[in-house]
Amino acid sequence: MTAGGCVMAKSPERHRELIDSEPDPIRLPERWHVLPHELVFTLFLGATWLRLWSVAGFTNTSTLHFGIFLLLLLWLIVWGQYQPSPHRWRVRLLGCLVLSTLSYFSLTAAVPLMYKESLVLHQDAALHQWDVVWLGNTPRMLMEMTPAAWVSDLFMACYFFFFYYLIVGLLYYFVTDLKKFRICIVGFGTLYALGYVGYTLLPAVGPVETMGARTGGWFTELGGGIIADRSNGVDVFPSIHVAASLFLLVFDWWHRRTHFWWVLGPVVGLWISTIFLRYHYGVDVVAGVALAVACLWLTRWYAHSRLCAEVEAACEARDKRSAEVSESA
Repeated sequence: MTAGGCVMAKSPERHRELIDSEPDPIRLPERWHVLPHELVFTLFLGATWLRLWSVAGFTNTSTLHFGIFLLLLLWLIVWGQYQPSPHRWRVRLLGCLVLSTLSYFSLTAAVPLMYKESLVLHQDAALHQWDVVWLGNTPRMLMEMTPAAWVSDLFMACYFFFFYYLIVGLLYYFVTDLKKFRICIVGFGTLYALGYVGYTLLPAVGPVETMGARTGGWFTELGGGIIADRSNGVDVFPSIHVAASLFLLVFDWWHRRTHFWWVLGPVVGLWISTIFLRYHYGVDVVAGVALAVACLWLTRWYAHSRLCAEVEAACEARDKRSAEVSESA
């Protein structure tokens, strides 16, 4: 303060402090990095939403559900793209998996709405006919086998092994290596999105509808009841049990060879169990294998693509800046 009461001019150091303390303006990314699975899932959600809107109206619960899922996915992409930290990437990738799970259960009510004007909803007759034409009587023979109760229990255990592999297999890459997890989710997320497209185009209940549930020991009875209560009623073609487990198995072969050998036996049992337990037709398994192969190819392509290189370079640059800020502090 001067003698005349005037305020003294701010020092240059103080001026710089004020400028540095001001929040950075929001800047849109120079290049948007939308991953392939996000694009495919956006198209699936958008097409499903529009289809439901056209047949059931905008205010229908299923229409609103898929509209919300679409908006949430778009928000995750934009939020994750702005200042793409490891934390935001993990939330972005996991968020897509959560929306995938919600979409699965929402198809229970959505698919019947899509076919409300059709005389036939479930396409089991067509899938069974394809089995006969392309695979002969082999799938049916496996479904009609009556082995000891412990055999059915063993195959039911293999069928449930899918959920262990789904969670623990992905969680390993999520915790240990964000880059590998990101590459894995590109193919894995695409696999689920395309699988859901199959559910909407060829909805079916499976052979269990006409043949009855597989009987066996206590675990077969328990598992069969759980699956009946949790199924969305249209999840047959393609077999995502086969597709997802094959995808993870090959990904483990590429990046986690020891774990591959540990899970190989249960996964092969899982593939057999899908038909043995009467949940899938043979053509569902064939379609699941084809879907897994296509998504594995996509994963390989992405891992060697310019898009992947740019995403990883951006992440490394941000990590470097964060380290420099920490050291200067």
